[in-house]
Amino acid sequence: MVVSDLKEYIYKNSKIEFILEQIGCHSIKYHPHKEYYSCANIENKDGDGNNPTAINIKNNKYLNCVNYTRQKYFDDMSDLITLVQYNKECTFIEALKYLHSVLGLKLTYSRQTKPKIEKKDPLAVFRKVRYKKKKTNVLDFKILDEDILYDFAPYIHISWYKEGIMPWTTKKFGLGYSFRWKRVIIPMRYWLTGELLGTNARTTVENFDLFDIPKYFITPSYPKSYNLFGLWENKEEIEQLKHITIFESEKSVLKRDSLCDYSGVALSGHAISDEQVRIILGLDIYEVVIALDKDVDINEVRHMCEKFYRLRKVSYIYDRWDLLGEKDSPADARNQIYEFLFKHRVVYDEREHKEYIKSLERK
Repeated sequence: MVVSDLKEYIYKNSKIEFILEQIGCHSIKYHPHKEYYSCANIENKDGDGNNPTAINIKNNKYLNCVNYTRQKYFDDMSDLITLVQYNKECTFIEALKYLHSVLGLKLTYSRQTKPKIEKKDPLAVFRKVRYKKKKTNVLDFKILDEDILYDFAPYIHISWYKEGIMPWTTKKFGLGYSFRWKRVIIPMRYWLTGELLGTNARTTVENFDLFDIPKYFITPSYPKSYNLFGLWENKEEIEQLKHITIFESEKSVLKRDSLCDYSGVALSGHAISDEQVRIILGLDIYEVVIALDKDVDINEVRHMCEKFYRLRKVSYIYDRWDLLGEKDSPADARNQIYEFLFKHRVVYDEREHKEYIKSLERK
């Protein structure tokens, strides 16, 4: 059985967990919502092996593997066979022989030489994009203990309910309320694996600015520029819808979710980082929709659109009819108004690009 057939056999016959056990991994757990297995490395390997989420194996025919604590040996092309090589300290061929042996399969080879056909690279435009080479993963950040969320009541303030945030959204995002601090607690989870990286505590005190009360209090260690709020909860729906809507605040994502719009993510601000752009470009989507607050200057909106221009279809919501309040997010509007603004969103095309260039020349 050749490599591609072997992988497909393992996937279709649900042999991933069996193989992980055979090669010495432990604390194996399947996550059906995200369709992957997590487990710890082989015990006593490199002096440790007690992190139950160190390894992620995708439950698909490619068997993609991420090993967060062994990045020296694993890269973006790693799979379950790579993990077998590492745990068994063997070559690729030896790993294939081992897998065929434990699965009771016959090892065959297929060597077919195909003529080289010169083709134009359809991804050439993507290869022009350059980002910093430093790789990031959840282990680079401080992960908070989930137990801290038990200190808060699993509800929201009545004012948020009146604004349209429904109980199912409260449950989906794990919102809480602090009676002591009079703040709604919003868990901020890592977009890829769901670990708790911080919380945003938003005050419910009226006229808070008159009392010098901060509107937000975000966990100081939260890596805002390396994450997108709501992507962990909405990723599957976003890739089904084929578009993503970028808001400034977490509250906008929650309001749209309560109206069964699962396309939203939040920057936790009105600036977007290169890492956030990279995350979005990595999604299986067709269009990026920018939906910043009304008080953000049009050239700032266009500057953000430039990050995706010619890489994805990009558009932005712009209130030309003065339907929003001075500092409102599009998500603050009634659903009828939001859908009208969304339908008439501005496509960022060559004309828009030229307008942006002119604004730079005027500075």
